[in-house]
Amino acid sequence: MNKQETLEALKAEKLIFIFKTQRIDDDDLLEAVQAVVNGGGKFIELTYDQPNGQACTHALRLLKEHFGDQIILGTGTILDEQECQKAIDAGSEYIVAPNLSKEVAELCTRREMMYMPGVFTGTEVVNAWKWGADVLKLFPGCEITLDYAETLMGVIDVLPYFAVCKMDEEMFEKCLKIGYIGAGISRAVNSRELIASRNFAEIERRVRRFVHIASRT
Repeated sequence: MNKQETLEALKAEKLIFIFKTQRIDDDDLLEAVQAVVNGGGKFIELTYDQPNGQACTHALRLLKEHFGDQIILGTGTILDEQECQKAIDAGSEYIVAPNLSKEVAELCTRREMMYMPGVFTGTEVVNAWKWGADVLKLFPGCEITLDYAETLMGVIDVLPYFAVCKMDEEMFEKCLKIGYIGAGISRAVNSRELIASRNFAEIERRVRRFVHIASRT
């Protein structure tokens, strides 16, 4: 899947489900991702664990081997070109970051891979566009008001925008209504309490709710 195909799939799905690989063991991660798949989710993002990314690269290989084409698997919290290359080598299909890096943008362009950098200002938005980014992660998401986000999207409408923050169902619906193409969901699925109690049925139920909102908004 090339970068344009990944972007089109993301626009259709509107959701990325995020897991912090440094705090979840293999069996629980497999069960949690299976719950996402059962609930109708497709995009999975694993956060890169600095400085070496060992937990993330291990989890990338594990999930790709287990789920194959059932999921579209990416890596988040990528800060530089070296981390990006490690994630790609481990099987990442797209790259998400809290910052904007020209070197990462160029690497993703060479590898035909979707790049979603973190941006905050108009200058960063324009630079991301010029350097070849595909979608913009307005960051830090919920700490930015919806009014600010809507204004920025209206004034500099060069790339699609994606919301990542403390996302609940109500906020997700609001984000879609003001023009975000989708949102990252972390706390609802990456819940320590649910995973510790092995309540994967609740994770699946939450995923279904977000998928339902995405389908009707």
